[in-house]
Amino acid sequence: MAARSLPAIVCGHRFRDSTLLAAALTHPSSTDATEPEARLRYQRLEFLGDAVWNLFVSEALISLWPTAPEGELTVRRVGLVSAAALARMATAHGLAPLIVLSRGEESAGGRERASILSSVFEAVIGAIYLDGGEEEIRRSAYDACLAQLEGGELARDPKSVLQEVTQARFHVAPRYRMISRSGPPHASVFEFEVRVGRSPIARGRGPNKQDAARAAAMAALGTLVGSESTTSSKMTG
Repeated sequence: MAARSLPAIVCGHRFRDSTLLAAALTHPSSTDATEPEARLRYQRLEFLGDAVWNLFVSEALISLWPTAPEGELTVRRVGLVSAAALARMATAHGLAPLIVLSRGEESAGGRERASILSSVFEAVIGAIYLDGGEEEIRRSAYDACLAQLEGGELARDPKSVLQEVTQARFHVAPRYRMISRSGPPHASVFEFEVRVGRSPIARGRGPNKQDAARAAAMAALGTLVGSESTTSSKMTG
């Protein structure tokens, strides 16, 4: 692949090894069977960047919300690591015009496609990490979380986040069911259960049906994050 001119600083990091940046910006659509190493390198950088970004976002969330429960932290994190969020960051950092795409992807508007922008952002984060830019990633993650804090609200409704997570991971939508209603009419407590597939995931309580369902979704997100490796087999069984 021919050498190309790249900016010295990307996402706030000055690259010492420009080949890492070039690999992160070379989308697999632009390579073919004769370039398996280029595809593999991109995919490995994307894999690493996904893990690194999740780590530093989690670290920043714990620092900024020291008393928040796991469910709330999960909702906030999903709002910062989703494809849409990563695509916005890729655009903000000027990555779109730097991506190497196939002619087909280029003509189809791939440079504006969230799936491509988000995966490239992750690959660039992986490249920055390997190039020694841990502090730049930590600062970017903290700034992203701080912006969410200054917004004053949860980034997403937990029920919407849970649906996004379960559809992406298990290809099914969560289902909610009222388990019980207790207490006097003027101070009732509702309990809801949320299921994914055939499996009950979590329960939540609230003064009305909506709050109880939201509490169940929040608890389910915490459960899924804590048991990602074992939940998948339950959902598909």
